[in-house]
Amino acid sequence: MRLDRGRSPIWIRGLALAGIGLLGLVAIVGSGGGAPGFPPCEPPICDGGPLPPPPPSAAVQPAYITALVGTPVTYTAVTANIPGTLSYQWRRAPAIGSNFVEIPGATGKSYSLPSVNLGDDPAVFMVTVTGSQGAVSSLVGHLAVSSTPGIVFEDSEFRPADWVVSTVADPGQVPFLHTDERLTTGGNPGAFRKMVFNVPEGAGSSRLFYVSPSATYDPALQGAVYVIDYAEDCIVLQSSQTTNTVSNLVIEQGGRRYLSNTNRDCVLPTWSAVASRASLGVADFRLFDGPACNVGQSCPDFSASALPMHFGYWRIVFGAPGDSIAHGIDNWKVTVWRR
Repeated sequence: MRLDRGRSPIWIRGLALAGIGLLGLVAIVGSGGGAPGFPPCEPPICDGGPLPPPPPSAAVQPAYITALVGTPVTYTAVTANIPGTLSYQWRRAPAIGSNFVEIPGATGKSYSLPSVNLGDDPAVFMVTVTGSQGAVSSLVGHLAVSSTPGIVFEDSEFRPADWVVSTVADPGQVPFLHTDERLTTGGNPGAFRKMVFNVPEGAGSSRLFYVSPSATYDPALQGAVYVIDYAEDCIVLQSSQTTNTVSNLVIEQGGRRYLSNTNRDCVLPTWSAVASRASLGVADFRLFDGPACNVGQSCPDFSASALPMHFGYWRIVFGAPGDSIAHGIDNWKVTVWRR
């Protein structure tokens, strides 16, 4: 079927919206129901021509693991579009930027450490996957090790009294309206929070922060933070190829809000773990709201003299004027690890 070359297909516009989400924008709005700002669709896609073959790829899952001393960890090579019978070779480096050394006998799809210790921190693993047309390397297996159990903050019930919601509108923009409600069924499983964001007519954007006052960690009392793990389950509650929802971990500390650098898209109409990342350090966060950090100041501050931290999540949506974007969250979880 030949498509109109003067307009982008809906699925392309949806991909573009998702891509812009990774840049940290909040809402794409315009006047009317078109697709302002999207270039014309070009061949071969819009002429019905063949798509180029997808490139070969190899990755390590999980990409990041935080583990307690004495526990086992396993990394697995996940491959796509690599022809032929596959062979594997794992290598290890003591830290990022170090030289990798081949691990003797580590030639399977998975590689395991039966019992990690502090000497394994912060190791990095590389797997080389070889098919009939050559090798593809992936360097994304990171390990952080703690000598004490993680302190866990989690919520799978989402009672309204347990959360504080705040809206930050961009200067000169129209904030969009939103509703939040706790549904007792339909979660993953049981109760979950349903959120509906309404994109206004005209130029507008907002950011919504959800913070749990009970999810508070005080480094001065509980010790310096080494790394933080974050996870949540997400669902899209309406059928649309032109809207998008993005979620992120939030830290409030000393009048500032920080976001992790690991935005995750919420795109599926079924529950999925879309926003998970282990071993988040200070460098994995950026200041988003509040006074600028002073020269030499750690932002956020993970030290033993730092101010208390409050944890939550951030939701942003993308759509056209008049869109009502419904989405849900369940099994929100933050784990604070000390060295």
